[in-house]
Amino acid sequence: MLHYGIKTTLQIAAQLRIETTNGDNIYGFNLSYAPVNRMIIEESINFKPSKIGEESALIDDKLMRDDIGHYRVFHFHDTSETAQMRSSCDINNNRVLLNDASNLAAILYKLQQTQAPYYQRIIKTIRKISPFFDDFLLKPLTINPNQIQLRWRARDSDYEFGPHQLSDGSLRTIALITLLLQDENNLPSLIILDEPELGLHPYAISLIAALIRSASIYTQIILSTQSTNFLDEFEPEDVIVVEQRQGKSLFKRLNMEQLSLWREDYTLSELWEKNVIGGSPSRCPLCRN
Repeated sequence: MLHYGIKTTLQIAAQLRIETTNGDNIYGFNLSYAPVNRMIIEESINFKPSKIGEESALIDDKLMRDDIGHYRVFHFHDTSETAQMRSSCDINNNRVLLNDASNLAAILYKLQQTQAPYYQRIIKTIRKISPFFDDFLLKPLTINPNQIQLRWRARDSDYEFGPHQLSDGSLRTIALITLLLQDENNLPSLIILDEPELGLHPYAISLIAALIRSASIYTQIILSTQSTNFLDEFEPEDVIVVEQRQGKSLFKRLNMEQLSLWREDYTLSELWEKNVIGGSPSRCPLCRN
């Protein structure tokens, strides 16, 4: 965890500012190295910033822990033949969508049975990307009623397909649509998506980007991407460029004033490819410091 080891870095300092219903809360700490291969908290701050005419107050630790407990990192990359999404899962494991969507069938079944409008919204959205898709066939397995599988059928057919008969891109898209179109009250307070565009059709990328923008009204969403198509779905003010300089990762927001003339003739992805905004191996002309 220490940058290039203890000969270079003896301490980690971090600060989190979290917006809650009771106002902003701040938690900061310094972690120092201690023998052997241990880290100790050397100093910490834990308070709510004061308002005009009020003294600072200690924050509610439980409120902080509850908020962080609703952060979720999602990786829907594994869609191989042995992926958990393609297997059966516990029908009662339906409180939250797991980070690898291994309980996707259980989540959809719960929505179908208890929140039909949200389920139908998901189905209609899937059909926009996969016109052949009709509906899921969600029911407990005959042999083991405690298990459920992501079975489905196509339009104009009574044939029952299994999860192994969904393409990798379709399976990832279904997982993303389910995550972003579930009940807004059940969304994590922070969603982190690592390269959500992988394996998706260009039209699916546009649709998923639109769903992300809509869901961001209710929760904070952080994405990482190396896709030019995906980048063009967002505005420059949404973008933070990450580059490594002198062994450090630097995060920089785009300078809207410097980009204004460029944007008259070029898309955001074209500026990325030309290395105007950085994020490429060679140095960014707008990032001289």
